[in-house]
Amino acid sequence: MIPTILQSDFKSLRQAYIEVKTFIEKQVGDEVLSLNTKIEDDLGCAGDDNWELLKKFVVKYNLDDTGFDYSKHFLSEGELFGSGSALLTLLTLPISLSIVVLKLLTFDFIDLTRVKLFPDYPRKTIDMTFGDMLTWYLAKRYCLRKDTKFKLTNAV
Repeated sequence: MIPTILQSDFKSLRQAYIEVKTFIEKQVGDEVLSLNTKIEDDLGCAGDDNWELLKKFVVKYNLDDTGFDYSKHFLSEGELFGSGSALLTLLTLPISLSIVVLKLLTFDFIDLTRVKLFPDYPRKTIDMTFGDMLTWYLAKRYCLRKDTKFKLTNAV
C-alpha cells in the first residue's frame, strides 16, 4: 500500500494534537497519555460510547469517513454485553475451573491454560489510537497513522 503523505508545519501539528486530545479527553473523561493510547483498551470507551465519540468527531470536524469500517476497529454493544458471551462463559466455566484445579494439584507440572481449547471470543479487533484519530483529523479523510507519512514544512 502506498502511504498517504501529509505535509504540515510544526505549529499546525501542535494545534491539531491539542485539539484532538482535548476533544477525546472531554468526551471520554480520561487522560490521553500518548499517540498510542487506544480508545477502547486504554480509555475504556466501548460499544455505543465509542460509536457516539466517532460520530461526534466526524461531524464536529467535518471529516470524510469513507472507508471506515467500525466493526474492524471495535466490538458492537451486542458483542460486548450480549447474551451470547454470557452463555459461552457459563458453558465453558466447568472446563476452565477443572483446568485451573488440575494445574494447582500438579504444582504446575500439567498446565493446560496455555492450550487453546476454544476459539477467540469475542472476535479480535484492531481498536483505534489517539494517533489514528489525529491522522484522520489532519488528513480530513479516514486513514490510519501506520499508513501515513508526515512531512514537516516551514511555516510561512
